[in-house]
Amino acid sequence: MSSLARGAGLMMALRLVERSIGLASTLILARILTPDDFGLVAMAMSVLTLIELMGAFGFDVALIQRQDAQRHHFDTAWTYNVLFSASVALLLLVCAPFAADFYREPKLQLVLSVLAIGALVQGAENIGTVTFRKQMNFGQEFRFLLSKKLISFSVTMVLAFTLRNYWALVGGIIVGKLCAVLLSYKVHPFRPRFSLAASRDLFHFSKWLLVSNLIVFLQNKSDSFILGRTVGAHDLGLYNVASEIAVLPSTELIAPINRAAFPAYSANAANLDALRSKFLSVFGFIGLLAFPMSIGLACVAGPAVAVLLGPQWAAAVPLLQLFTVCGLTSAIQSNLIMVIVALGKPKANTMLSGAMLVLYLPALAYASLQYGALGAAWVHLVMSCVVLVPLHIVFLRMTGLSAARYFGALWRPLAGAAVMGAVVLLLQRQLAGAAQPWPALLQLLVCICAGAISYVTMVLTLWHAAGRPAASAEGTMLASVAGRFQSA
Repeated sequence: MSSLARGAGLMMALRLVERSIGLASTLILARILTPDDFGLVAMAMSVLTLIELMGAFGFDVALIQRQDAQRHHFDTAWTYNVLFSASVALLLLVCAPFAADFYREPKLQLVLSVLAIGALVQGAENIGTVTFRKQMNFGQEFRFLLSKKLISFSVTMVLAFTLRNYWALVGGIIVGKLCAVLLSYKVHPFRPRFSLAASRDLFHFSKWLLVSNLIVFLQNKSDSFILGRTVGAHDLGLYNVASEIAVLPSTELIAPINRAAFPAYSANAANLDALRSKFLSVFGFIGLLAFPMSIGLACVAGPAVAVLLGPQWAAAVPLLQLFTVCGLTSAIQSNLIMVIVALGKPKANTMLSGAMLVLYLPALAYASLQYGALGAAWVHLVMSCVVLVPLHIVFLRMTGLSAARYFGALWRPLAGAAVMGAVVLLLQRQLAGAAQPWPALLQLLVCICAGAISYVTMVLTLWHAAGRPAASAEGTMLASVAGRFQSA
């Protein structure tokens, strides 16, 4: 567990640094660029992501899950990545004029044509860097991923202050992919060769990941397609920025935990007792972070948007509040899926996601056409909650984990977050309704401090009342903090 904890810590540190960079980038760009700029790039990325799905076989996951992967497996994965990337670039050029007509946005044709450059070079990235995760060498991966982020950020910022339009976002994407390829060969000695020798082995596992990735795309990006057509670039920009900020707890805190946990889950797939133990340790920690982050962000959405994005983004507040709950359900869902995939059963998740998609797409189309961006956000929220029910049934049956042990890892963070939310909402109402209303920045800072204090107090009180279980996430975290103080 120590190596997993160190790996999760490094991945979380990376994500915190990356998110600090990414958040700073978003905040700066929101002041320089307009919702229309963000919306135009969102349209382009929706088309790009859809085309990229033709090669989304998840070969990196297959190489990690397969404990006996040899050189020819890595060579085959890299060869397919190169071939798929070339195909994506060609399709982007062909589809660019049709996409521009569909969205009634002439600028989109040139944007997609330029993005084809990035798609072409991306596939050549060194597949050897997958071994960083496979061998749990998270220090190397930390440096590799952080370097890519810093380069992309620097380029985007220079272009933003120079061009002051959407080309800053496009340029940052392309240069980031090019630098990622060059850097991958510098940080890892593996030199891939063209080979298709392991095609059968890789596709046997990855075929279901491809279908699953397609379904995930339709679940997460179909709203961008529809809104880009029905409400235009401005409202799509509001929608996408609100969504990006709202899911920070799942994408930037929980995702690195899953990234570090997946190799450990895979290594223990044959031992369900050990797998259940590791899952509960990781999942308790996820709950400890995700519940307060998501609920807290929903409670302070108003002053947060005013302070961080500016008045031109005020219409994003209700969208942000809805998406924070979606981020919380995603944090829970993602770790369950990691365990299912580690057990070598990606088909189960694929079939479940496909069934939910049959309900999701018609509801999304109707709500977005009738109620615009807010209607689409409500559908996204409802479906993200509904899917948790069958997913938990499948997960508990596969792992043999009892519902009591599962919910035992979550109830204290959930109760603490509920109390925190009540405190923050009450305090915010009083501050806003004062005879001399407090500035938004001061409201935000006071609410964050009060929320943090109330959450920590409530969770620790419940932990003490439960007998201070050492194996809990709270016990592990407190022991780690105490150890650091003693070593210092």
